[in-house]
Amino acid sequence: MRTSKPTAVKEDYLRAIFRLQEDGAESVRLVDVAGYLGLSRSTVSERVRELVAQGYVKHAKYGQLSFTRRGRELAKKLTHKHRMVEVFLHDVLRLSKAEAHIEAHQLEHALSDTVIKRLGIFLGNPTVDPHGTRIPQLH
Repeated sequence: MRTSKPTAVKEDYLRAIFRLQEDGAESVRLVDVAGYLGLSRSTVSERVRELVAQGYVKHAKYGQLSFTRRGRELAKKLTHKHRMVEVFLHDVLRLSKAEAHIEAHQLEHALSDTVIKRLGIFLGNPTVDPHGTRIPQLH
């Protein structure tokens, strides 16, 4: 099992799985991730195999996916970063919710944990993003 950090593209897959689970999906399937990301099932299948090899995701029968503990923690951290950046872009820079989401998608991969922590303090440690979605808290 490789332990390298996933690429930004693979991080998008982890966040997609996390988001689908937040929406109440009992189990997330390859086809669900493909639909969420607007990609083909074969493309998603290939990337998920790589995430399995890296120890972030477990792939069960019938295309069902679940996180390893390590994968869930990373997906949670990425979602926290994304939503914290959305709050900043929307509340401080006054971008629309849609614009903030698009920009946050780019920045979530670039900003360090230290910057996100300080951004959270600057913002008063918000608990919801501009869309009203809960920001996962990190411990």
